[in-house]
Parts: sequence; C-alpha cells; structure tokens
Amino acid sequence: MEDRINNSVLVVGLGRFGSAVATTLDDLGKEVLAVDKDPELVARWSALIPTVQADMTDVMAVEQVGVSEFGSAVVAIGDSVEASVITAGNLLDAGVTDLWAKSVSKEHARILQRIGARHIINAETDAGKRIGHLVSSNYLDYIEIAGPHTVVKAHTPAHVAGMTIADAKVHDRFGIVVVGVKGPGREFEYGANELVMHRNDELILAGPQRQIDRFLAQQ
Repeated sequence: MEDRINNSVLVVGLGRFGSAVATTLDDLGKEVLAVDKDPELVARWSALIPTVQADMTDVMAVEQVGVSEFGSAVVAIGDSVEASVITAGNLLDAGVTDLWAKSVSKEHARILQRIGARHIINAETDAGKRIGHLVSSNYLDYIEIAGPHTVVKAHTPAHVAGMTIADAKVHDRFGIVVVGVKGPGREFEYGANELVMHRNDELILAGPQRQIDRFLAQQ
C-alpha cells in the first residue's frame, strides 16, 4: 500500500504545463491521476492518461478524489492565482506533503511558499533563463542547481582534447567536476580519472558557472 502511494501523483490542471507533466509521469511508469474542471480538457486527455473532472477549490471534490492516497501532487493551474492558492491549500489540508505548484509571478510564488508548498515552479522564468544561457554560450544544455552552481553539457574544449580527466587537472585548475562523457556512437561513461576527453565528446560538467565558463573559454 505504501509503495503504491509513494509511486502515485495527482496533477491538477490540464493546460500545456500540466498535461506535459502528467504524460511524462505516465511514460515514466508513475501512477498518475490528472484533474481539471474543464470537461473538454478532461475528454481530450482521457484516452491517454487517467483523468477526472473536478473543481479542486471545492473541499468536497478534494475528498471525493481521494487526495490522501497520493504520494505527491502538482498544482499546474496557471490561469487563476486564486484557484491555484486555494487548491494548494486544500491539498495540504488533505495531507499532501510533497506538493509542487506552478507560479506565475513572484507574489504568487511567495503565497504558495507561505502556505506550505514544498516546490515552487516558475515554468516561464525557468525556461527563459535556460534558453538565455544556451543562446549566449557554447552550452548544449544547462541546469541551474542552487545559487551559482550549475550542470552544463558542452563539447570538449580544445585545450584538454585528447587528455585524460586526471592529466587535465580539471578539478584542481578550475574547481569543477567532469560528471561524465558521451562520445559520438559511444555509451555514456562516468567521469573516471583515466577517461580521455576527445574533441567531439559531450562533457557533463558540474560546478560554479563562472568556473565552467573559464574552463570552456581557456585557450
């Protein structure tokens, strides 16, 4: 019973963000139930994922859905701050502790945080920052972890091409870590000291962004 609860996720809101979250979780093998008050959205997605029509700002609807049976919940409502906050509050009151909620502004995020939402997602801001970093650099991909720390995917810079991670002294010289290497036509390999970094390899780098940029820009 506990394993089933831990593996189950309730997604409230079937807009573009919510439907993407729900279908991705379903593809990953999670037990998902998507909820929306719009019957057209429910009908649209019902053939792909389990869905139910309900207004989760209504406490009675929350009880009928059986929120307590879910290990996590995602509030993906973006068209109404009021509905988002009330829904998040109702889910928290019903016993959901691992609550993810989409915010559309700093004020919205602040309210969600104050009522107890554990994870606040600003999808547009996060996506905008990521694209900005990708456009303005040689990154192939970019994930912000916390503060100045990031995980970046980039091609091997010329100054270390053909060298092992140990010989290049990546950590000692630049204060970053080569998490792994993916070469063309080769499987991903974890960043062992003896691993050679070839010019067309994709490196997964972790550390302060300034240090990663310095490593990639080194001549």
